Amino acid sequence: MSAEWEEIIDEHRRKARQISFRILVWGPSAQDSTGYQLRMTIRDHLASNGHSAKFSEELITEGKVKPAPNPIHDETIHATVADLILVLYQSRGTQTEVDKILSASDLARKAIVVVGETTWNHLMQSVSRFQWENFRGAILKLPDHQFDNSHICSKLDEVVENLQFTEYIDRLKSKLSV
Repeated sequence: MSAEWEEIIDEHRRKARQISFRILVWGPSAQDSTGYQLRMTIRDHLASNGHSAKFSEELITEGKVKPAPNPIHDETIHATVADLILVLYQSRGTQTEVDKILSASDLARKAIVVVGETTWNHLMQSVSRFQWENFRGAILKLPDHQFDNSHICSKLDEVVENLQFTEYIDRLKSKLSV
C-alpha cells in the first residue's frame, strides 16, 4: 500500500474515533453506594474518552427553564436528546425507565443495557420476559463475576467504537449522495 493510501485511511480511522456522543447513563441511585460508584466510574470513563456522559439527576438541574413536574417526563426529554442511553440494569428505578421511556422503539434503539447473567435469568422468568426478548436496543449480558468497572468499560469501549465507525461511515455516505 502506498504511503498516500495509508495516510488517507489512517486519517479516516482517526476521525471515526474522534466522534463523541451525548451519553445518558442510567443506573443505581446514590442510595446503592456500590452500584452508584460503578455508575459514576462508567460515566467518568466515557467522559475521559471524549463523550458527554451525564446522569438524569445532573440534567434535571441544567438549563434555565425549570424541569417538568413529573421526573419521567424530564427523563424522556433527556433520552430524546441523548445519542446513546446506557442502562446499568441493577435497580427498580432502571426498570421503570425501561418500562416507561424505552418502550418507545426509537428511544430503545439508542439504548445499551448492561446486565448481569443472574439478573438476566430472573428477567427471563418474569412477566417482563416478552418485553426483554423483543427489546430494540443492545443488551450486554455479562457473567456476574465480570459485572465490574473494568469489564463493563472494556465492553462499552468495543460497542461505542463500533458505533463511532458506523456513524462515520453514515456521514461519508451522506456526503457521497449530495
